[in-house]
Amino acid sequence: MTILIALFGTLLLLMAIGVPVAFAMIGSSIAVLAANRGLDSIPYEMLAQRTLYGVNSFTLLAIPAFLLIGRLMNASGISDRVFNVARVMVGHLRGGLGHVNVLSSMIFAGMSGSAVADAGGLGPVMIKAMDRDGYGRGFSAAVTASSATIGPIIPPSIPAVIYGALANVSIAAVFLGSIIPGVLMGLSLMALVAIISHRRGYPVALRASIAQVLTAVMQGFLPMLTPVIIVAGILSGLFTPTEASVIAVAYCLVIAFLVYRTITLSELWAICRDTAVDTAALLAIIAGSALYAWVLARYQVTTQIVEALTATVESKYLLLILLTLFILVVGMFIDSVPALFLLTPILVPLVTSYGIDPVHFGVAMIFNLMIGLVTPPVGTVLFTVQKVADIPFSELVREIMPFYIPLLGMLLAITFIPGLVLFLPELLLR
Repeated sequence: MTILIALFGTLLLLMAIGVPVAFAMIGSSIAVLAANRGLDSIPYEMLAQRTLYGVNSFTLLAIPAFLLIGRLMNASGISDRVFNVARVMVGHLRGGLGHVNVLSSMIFAGMSGSAVADAGGLGPVMIKAMDRDGYGRGFSAAVTASSATIGPIIPPSIPAVIYGALANVSIAAVFLGSIIPGVLMGLSLMALVAIISHRRGYPVALRASIAQVLTAVMQGFLPMLTPVIIVAGILSGLFTPTEASVIAVAYCLVIAFLVYRTITLSELWAICRDTAVDTAALLAIIAGSALYAWVLARYQVTTQIVEALTATVESKYLLLILLTLFILVVGMFIDSVPALFLLTPILVPLVTSYGIDPVHFGVAMIFNLMIGLVTPPVGTVLFTVQKVADIPFSELVREIMPFYIPLLGMLLAITFIPGLVLFLPELLLR
């Protein structure tokens, strides 16, 4: 347990002084090895091998592909088409654009797999439209931020790919297990939007005509096929999740260049360059976390945690409560991707020793960490939306407070009702 405290303590200290997460994990790992073995006895060749081993994975090739899909969707004007589809479907309800905001995020989630991509891509479109129709900008920003967390839940999902690779579980199962929670999450947010809209008297738009519905659906039909291609291809066995991501990239390129013709070659170069930068940052974190996990295994930290908890915690439900609170706190201070790399090697062996399905736990953990994206002090999505909306951060935090109720309610439901997660994987894969 001393090793665990030293690892986490050094990691937090390095991050607190501004060291990037990837190098903080490498630095804390080397510091612990040096303290136990001495600088002269550190196996530097082994360290290099472990960091390279962390990124030597065919499964992780899906990450740059999904990042590229999100950027292609944003740059090709698909955000406007998704927004129009959602508007003709639910725009006539009280507080209609709030519902459109959530439904747009649910649709866009099936394309980008990233909360930040959702907030950055759809955010400007939705906040501008809601501001024009008389909605409070703080409320518009709060709806945008909370609904953006659906992005990594509904497949495809970059965190699901990462978790599946780290936990050695089926990525297809994690994808399928995320569908029902993602849909329920969207519905619960729409319920809250309806309550707030009735209390504040937000406007009601005219119901769209059949012709308007057909026009919007036809304009958005091709991009909305992207998640269908990915999920259907995986379930049919035609390709793996990694292959599906590449096929989806090719499909998006065809839409952007040949159908909509909204992206030029120079813009594509910029998109690929930005995607490469994002991928490099993620790969650095992956490499650092691989070394970090090796040090944990080298000193049997996971085994010690399992033994300590099993000696004091008998009920798996009590364990789930403790882990839920722990992950919530971690998510408030560490971004979701680094948190997954830090926690998965430690927690998956622990929960499986209690008979908890790793697919169920993975979806619950991803959902939990998504709440951290809209929770201060880190709150990556909060800061993204705050910049887009151009409002004081304190106003956004005040407006988003009610949205924690459905988010935390769904987290408890997913955590303690495994059937919400496991129903589709067991039905379609087993």
